[in-house]
Amino acid sequence: MARSITYITGSQLLSLKHRPNIAIVDVRDDERSYDGHIAGSLHFASDTFTDKLPNLLESTKDKDTLVFHCALSQVRGPKCARKFAEYLGDAKDVGVKNIMVLERGYNGWEASGRPVCRCTKVPCKDAHSAHRCIITLVCLACLLPLFLVPIVNLLPLLFDVIMAKVYRLFGWEYRKPERAPPACPIKPSASKIGSDVSVLGKQNLDASDPSVKAVGADDGKQD
Repeated sequence: MARSITYITGSQLLSLKHRPNIAIVDVRDDERSYDGHIAGSLHFASDTFTDKLPNLLESTKDKDTLVFHCALSQVRGPKCARKFAEYLGDAKDVGVKNIMVLERGYNGWEASGRPVCRCTKVPCKDAHSAHRCIITLVCLACLLPLFLVPIVNLLPLLFDVIMAKVYRLFGWEYRKPERAPPACPIKPSASKIGSDVSVLGKQNLDASDPSVKAVGADDGKQD
């Protein structure tokens, strides 16, 4: 007994399409290449659909819901959905539980202003998944310094250990070179602090000394 086929609206599919258990199957033919497609959808053209049924089953083995569509979902979409349902037959070891057809097809989806993709990748990568991959890469790039800084700080110690062993082979004594700690890029140097303090002290001394007069100040004499 073939599985039953139901219909799903575009708004319903929009809220469910990012779930990992749903696969969207586009059965249009050449128009997919120039009209665009729903992001993340699989492409199994209607003219070779029957021959590709085993491939479709393999591609959706981890899905329990398949949504078929063509341009308008009036002929090719429902027909391919029925073929797939008949192909499954009474198989009980198949994970597919729901076979659906998108109402109004791709044309209705696009006309409603819902997101479409015009990439040429096979299979199409969902933009949502690509965005998550980018976020993951950015997070990894942010965490990378946390691992690099300790490694860079340990390199001199590792160098000293290796050189000490090499010197020991020749009976020599290895003396660790004196290394200054790395300067903080934010903290000013001691020489700059000293010069700033000297200038500030001189300004305070000039301000407190009554014998120092400003240039052009009146000396108290009147004409």
